Amino acid sequence: MTRKLRIFLGLLILVVSLTLLVWSLWPVEYETRTQPVEPSQMQLPTPSSFFSSPGPVC
Repeated sequence: MTRKLRIFLGLLILVVSLTLLVWSLWPVEYETRTQPVEPSQMQLPTPSSFFSSPGPVC
């Protein structure tokens, strides 16, 4: 009885492994999204915006 059980478990592990292998090699569906960009979003910031004004010194 133990030999039949071992053969069954071996075949079960083999089937599960082959199923996971085929699933991992399955091609992925690619999705392309297009997002419009307005020209105002493409402007570079001015150099003065990089520097913060110094606060009052106490």
